[in-house]
Amino acid sequence: MGMLKRSIAFALLAVAGHTYSADIQVTSLTDEDKDDTICTLREAVQFLNYRSSSNAADVEKYAAGYHGCGNKDASSNIILQRDKEYALNQSITISAPMTISTAKNDSTLIEEGQPNSHNATIKMAGTDQLFRIDDGSVEKASFIVSFIDVNLKGAGLKTTAPNGDGGLIYNHEQLNIQNSRLMDGYATRGGAIYNAGILSDTIKTAGSVTITNSLIQNNKASQGGVLYSDMPLYYISRSVVRDNEVTATDGALFHAQTKFADETTGGYLTSRIIGLINSTIFHNKGSFIANVRDGMVLNNITMIKNVGGLYLDAPLGKASISNSILVGNTTNCQASAMDKTAVQSNLVTSECNLNASVALPNIIYPANEKLIAGNADEGTCDVPPADGLLCPYSTPSDSFLGFFKPRILDKYTALSQSLLINKGRLYSDGTSVGLASCEKQDQRGKNRSGYDELCDLGAIELIINRNDISTHGQDIKYGEIAKFNIADVVGDGELVSPQTCEAMFGKRTDGNPWQPGCMKVVQTSTISKGTLSIDTQGNLTYVPNGNWHGADVFNLLVVTTTTRFNNAADVYLTVPVQIVQDPPSGIEDKSVSTGGGSVGGGLILGLFGLIALRRFKS
Repeated sequence: MGMLKRSIAFALLAVAGHTYSADIQVTSLTDEDKDDTICTLREAVQFLNYRSSSNAADVEKYAAGYHGCGNKDASSNIILQRDKEYALNQSITISAPMTISTAKNDSTLIEEGQPNSHNATIKMAGTDQLFRIDDGSVEKASFIVSFIDVNLKGAGLKTTAPNGDGGLIYNHEQLNIQNSRLMDGYATRGGAIYNAGILSDTIKTAGSVTITNSLIQNNKASQGGVLYSDMPLYYISRSVVRDNEVTATDGALFHAQTKFADETTGGYLTSRIIGLINSTIFHNKGSFIANVRDGMVLNNITMIKNVGGLYLDAPLGKASISNSILVGNTTNCQASAMDKTAVQSNLVTSECNLNASVALPNIIYPANEKLIAGNADEGTCDVPPADGLLCPYSTPSDSFLGFFKPRILDKYTALSQSLLINKGRLYSDGTSVGLASCEKQDQRGKNRSGYDELCDLGAIELIINRNDISTHGQDIKYGEIAKFNIADVVGDGELVSPQTCEAMFGKRTDGNPWQPGCMKVVQTSTISKGTLSIDTQGNLTYVPNGNWHGADVFNLLVVTTTTRFNNAADVYLTVPVQIVQDPPSGIEDKSVSTGGGSVGGGLILGLFGLIALRRFKS
């Protein structure tokens, strides 16, 4: 069977290799353009520029390749090597559609490390911006340029971008960035990106920027600390925006200079292609995060701990801010005299409570309510019964991007008391999806609740992991104790405090105090052969009752903050556990019959099972 699996794996890799054989492989880290057999990033881009050129002579001359890059069958995909850094001495101009990405892992079927930990990096060694994306024509339709699984790193304060526009990228086409990092961009306008072009009847192209599942950090500009856009033609989703700065008095990290003409505005709002969605925005400096214009949507964002907030400037009332957390900033909102932005179904302070409908009121954040459950904005979360609406920002070991996790507090006696959980609206009325509908997924790509019309405010939806919880436990020798962890099962929740356990179930009948999570042990295939204890972080310690040989098989039951308000039958999460104890010699067969089938030793900590939609009840 093992050989068959390996054969299938190699066959799949062979198919994948064949599929990508037409891609352009960059084989050199140097930044040069000369006639040899190695392919640099600059040469790969130039090959695709020539191939799409309006100059027929260039097309004909370079159709079969250019300076070691490409051939007549080449795709428009440029592949960089994993973990490598490509240093540019000056900007590269892109005038043709293309995708620049990092090679996928083709050595094993399992990726090592955090997602996107092996991205190739394109770094500015000189003082220029990295890329200028523009074919110089306003007559031809704009084309798509994608950066996927790459890190873009600017020259920082040394940058001398042309006209001071775009520290990392000047874009006049359709720019798409996924699973990437945009860092250390510096400019007068557009610390990371300057997005050029005005929509009108005579000009066919206006640049647009779409950024998904990416980290935007340490960028700075006078105006548009992250992005300066001639018009509001940008869409940022499932991303983290942190530690950026804008210095102009009226400056915004995301600055849209020119509003839409009235007749073009409505369509953008209903199609939701402009704005900030499912993103975490914190520790940024400057007057504003964004100037919100007609046509823009901000939905399910967590915007906290910034100096500036939002500047609302939508006199037509065709802008929407919904299902978001907009508190804890030095200034949360400021509005122009004519603004009519619909700010509804958010957690806000009074200055953001603007133009909400009766059906979708904002929740006013109480001045005495603790925002972060910890000693700092990043790091370890305080455990129940500590207050704090959100855990500090942290990045799980299996994630690319971090987040502020919402909490269900011990002090609540009903889930409806939460300021965040189930307070977003999936539907704005009983008949159709409205402007304030929740995003279908959260920042992590996990599905939001599907049981009713409510979702959680902010970028993160609390999920219960109940299906396919794997067996946990450990193999030990005589004289050893077993230590393992169920943090993967607890998931987005926290183990409820012993105080809450007593409030829920009364005192224990055996006279012992409750442990975190109201832990119970139910034997399944064997009698009990040891004692189990648990701490607030889900770490378990099992001490065997002497040197028995065999297995102790049981179910561990715990209550988490995300299950506490469920129906009585669903309050506990059930974790199968198997402890196997052997004599030190190791001669014995490790397959131990437990009455419930034979299970081999060496159990590893359980991986996340399928994510189950939660059944929270208000």
